[in-house]
Amino acid sequence: MDEPAWWPKGIALSSPSEALAEGQLRTAYGRTEIWDFQNLQSPEGWASPPQEGTVWGDWKSGISTVETLAITPIGMTLLLDSSIMAMIQPAHVGDDVSRLSRYDPWKKALIQHPILLPIGGLSVDGNDRVLLFPMHDSLPFDDQESTVIELVEALGAIHTSLESFTTPNTERRWNDRLKDVEDKLKTNTMWRAPHSSTTLGLPRLHLSLDSLVEVDGKRMFLPMSRSLSEHLLCESDRLPSLASLMMLEHQWARKEGLSEQQRQNLLETWSKSVPSSWSSRQALSTVRGGAWVWRYHARILELAQAKAYSDDESVKACEQWLRDVSRLQAYLGVLRLWKSGEWVGITGLAVSFFSWKLATLTEGQSLLLAALSIGVGIATNAIYRFKDPKPY
Repeated sequence: MDEPAWWPKGIALSSPSEALAEGQLRTAYGRTEIWDFQNLQSPEGWASPPQEGTVWGDWKSGISTVETLAITPIGMTLLLDSSIMAMIQPAHVGDDVSRLSRYDPWKKALIQHPILLPIGGLSVDGNDRVLLFPMHDSLPFDDQESTVIELVEALGAIHTSLESFTTPNTERRWNDRLKDVEDKLKTNTMWRAPHSSTTLGLPRLHLSLDSLVEVDGKRMFLPMSRSLSEHLLCESDRLPSLASLMMLEHQWARKEGLSEQQRQNLLETWSKSVPSSWSSRQALSTVRGGAWVWRYHARILELAQAKAYSDDESVKACEQWLRDVSRLQAYLGVLRLWKSGEWVGITGLAVSFFSWKLATLTEGQSLLLAALSIGVGIATNAIYRFKDPKPY
């Protein structure tokens, strides 16, 4: 029997029936809980609220009709009484989506933006099992640059509305995310970034070009849960707005590839719609990580997901991109040598001062050495900044 689309056949260590019977999804990436949702595919399953977990919001009981609309790697989408959309998530992957509605300050901040929030659901042990949404139509992405620009503007506005809920740079945790994925996938690449202090964490919002909907003629994002592979491989971290932007850019690039000009347009559009500190030169500096480390983050997460669902075409594309990014990392290694020129200058200044104090050099010689040291420090730092690769 063929596995359902939500089954991670590339990493699963048992069959769907065995996992459902055990209540555990065991994979090469780790394990998580799985539950039997099959009764919700008929009206009888909605006759009364579930006994396990927390039912919140506008839960629907006494449903007359249930229609299965789609089965995807995310889960199953049902239409209840031709008026409510129910998203069923077979595996536990956190509660990032329900918190957007259940935490009132976030909900108030987001309510005026083009993001369709859930109106109810079922959560068990901090994991969304069922999410209920108002009736909407799925909207395929049309691949047009004008559409992407509009969505990036919306993304920036959404994130800006959450500015008061930001948390400080968590550089260590962000680098640990990369390491955890690299170790499991055994990639030949390794990237650690000293992120700018103005790069701040935001409440998790998983927005995608593949989850657009239309409500009353208005295009909106439908928030998604984190992917199964991310849930299994990474901690539940807050990520910066730039990380979400690079996710959207990657999804667009996946269609036909992007030019440098298109990447520049996206970054400039985003920069105009978020606080200026988030898109400062320091925040976008490639030697500090900037946009490129979040492109890398988006790519290795896709590689993990592609392997989980045996998407060979995406696996090959991701591995090719990682081979190309190795050249950028080698270039950044050379740049760090130029950065070390600052220490040469500082050392020279120290030597000139103590040489003058100890009368090892004359005052004129000490001043000359000091001037040369300052010149070396300034020159190498200028070269370091000048050669910093563009964020696009």
